[in-house]
Amino acid sequence: MTGRNQLRRSGTRLQKQGALWLDQSWQAGETFVEESWDASLTFAHDFGAAGNKLVNTLWEATQGLQKAVHKEAHDWRALAVKTREAYVAAWKAQLGRLEQQASSTREALKPDAVETTVLESARGLLERAHQKVDERLEQTTKPAKPARPAKSRKTATKAKASKPKKAEAPLRDYDQLTAKDLATRVGKLPAPQVAAVLDYERARKKRATVIRAAEQRLAAAS
Repeated sequence: MTGRNQLRRSGTRLQKQGALWLDQSWQAGETFVEESWDASLTFAHDFGAAGNKLVNTLWEATQGLQKAVHKEAHDWRALAVKTREAYVAAWKAQLGRLEQQASSTREALKPDAVETTVLESARGLLERAHQKVDERLEQTTKPAKPARPAKSRKTATKAKASKPKKAEAPLRDYDQLTAKDLATRVGKLPAPQVAAVLDYERARKKRATVIRAAEQRLAAAS
């Protein structure tokens, strides 16, 4: 009897423990399901928000990239236009200079122009040669004074009295000036003074450069 009671009591306890375990397991399962559902909802919400944020960020970045590409393309087109215009303007300027040079060359190569240039160069060379010759003659050749025979005092006094008065030089320090200096000054003198220079030079040194410069000055003034 006692053994049976013990078995019953033991069976009862096991039943109670089994029922308790089952109840606790069921409650734990329900809690797990509820929490999992809540967590799933939170995850879905957070995942959706993160996805929307990613999409918005990518869209804004794409819009910014498109604007930047459009601006760069516009700047490149403007630069290309400016470069082309500058290149064309430079070519036009170069062509203009070349045409001007070609025109000047054609004018210079005309027979009349060539002849005039050659004659002017020859005249300049001849004038410089005349000046050099006159200057050289002035430096190297001076006429020697002839020896005067002895005369009586009375004769010398008479000759001195009868000797004509020496003409005054038309310019100050005339005899010390070179032919080149006189030719330069003659071009700035009035006609009467130029005539005086011409007469004075013809009567004395007879330098061709001075005479020619005076004659040309008088011809230009007449």
